[in-house]
Amino acid sequence: MKSKLTLLLLFFTTFILAQKTCNEFYHQKFTRQQLEQDIDFFREKIVNAHVNPYTEISKEEFEKKYTAIRNSLKEGMTQKDFYFAAKPLIVTLNDEHSGLGDYCVTDSIKNSMKVLPLKFKYDEGKMILTENYSDSKLNIGDELISLNNIPIAEVLKNCATTIPGAREERISIAVDKFWIMINKFCYFIKDDYNLKFNSGLQTVVKSISLEQLRANASKNPQAQQKMSGPVAYKKIKDFGYLTVNTFNEKRSFSMEGWKTKFDSIFTQIKKDGVKKLVIDVHDNSGGNSGIGNLLIAYFSDKTYQTYQGRWKKSQEYADYLRSSNDRDKDYEKIKNGDYYPMRSHTVKPSKNLLRFNGKTYVVVGKNTFSSAMMFGATVLDNKLAEVVGEIPEKGHPNHFGELISFQTPNTKLDFLFGVKEWIRPAGNIQPNKLIPERIIELKDKTEEQIVEEL
Repeated sequence: MKSKLTLLLLFFTTFILAQKTCNEFYHQKFTRQQLEQDIDFFREKIVNAHVNPYTEISKEEFEKKYTAIRNSLKEGMTQKDFYFAAKPLIVTLNDEHSGLGDYCVTDSIKNSMKVLPLKFKYDEGKMILTENYSDSKLNIGDELISLNNIPIAEVLKNCATTIPGAREERISIAVDKFWIMINKFCYFIKDDYNLKFNSGLQTVVKSISLEQLRANASKNPQAQQKMSGPVAYKKIKDFGYLTVNTFNEKRSFSMEGWKTKFDSIFTQIKKDGVKKLVIDVHDNSGGNSGIGNLLIAYFSDKTYQTYQGRWKKSQEYADYLRSSNDRDKDYEKIKNGDYYPMRSHTVKPSKNLLRFNGKTYVVVGKNTFSSAMMFGATVLDNKLAEVVGEIPEKGHPNHFGELISFQTPNTKLDFLFGVKEWIRPAGNIQPNKLIPERIIELKDKTEEQIVEEL
């Protein structure tokens, strides 16, 4: 089980690596003509390639927003200025895979960057303190109700306007990233944070450098825990417990490597003579959905229906496929702007001598996302195993996917979004959530404790 602290440290590291140092470019001022070229490029790529850019706002509203942004552009704006001006076009895509790369910084800004040394979670409409890396004495579990005398609901609502993704999840994402959101993306508070909690405690927490934050976090014994690998197996009583933490083949194994790994694990499962199997994807953020499909063949021989959906035809994505030597002739035949149907099809798993034939549980959780959620939904909708655990906090079984990325020609901002729309085997059912058959709280539980509950 990954500790929250380990995940937090990983997030700090990811954030630092994501910062582009561009000393000269940061100060560069662009002509209005260059900025207009970039916002036109932004709009063109979204309209041409995004599978459905009008789910949150209508086409007319989108065009109105684009026109307002274009009219607001001024001579001499910087990349950072343009970043905040253009971001609403990405935010309103309502696409949980969409994103706009951070604006660049200078060495001096990067080295002097200060952050709020606290971590929060969003729980039933409340912002709850979960981790404290400051020198202030605070109560873990206390609810934050105001920041610098501004009601926290108002703060979060404003910060959420800068966050791409599904509309109903933007506030919870703002809470998760609050430590960096509040100084770099909204309100731009650099030094002191006057915090008021529901317990009555009111105190000032000072911002600290990223280096100090990492140092403070490393003092916690939990920080010594190692990150879990992509896949792990062990026997617990008469259960086999298989944890799969990623479907990302770029950061783990090739598809052939995954097959070799599963062959080895399920050979061991046979030797162990286990009676029941747990497949845990509660910390799996996705990757290649083909890995989930491959895994199904190791625990189910039942015929099942796959995901369905539609694929927007654009010259941009056709060119991308061609450049990747991954051409799809049927896709290329379609007129730009039309949709290539991705029909659900019936899968009959091939013979597999290593297949486990006993009772199987698939554990999903708050961090199950993207293709890992598709795996859970496919198993649930086709009744291939019993799905247990927690409802994922972010993402939806029906969602946009298959990303394409671009960079604005003048301001050099990277952005990406989905060209496919995926619909689960059960169809467009509501609510659009992956709801386990049996709810099991996973917080701080070991694999052994999960097995006890099962």
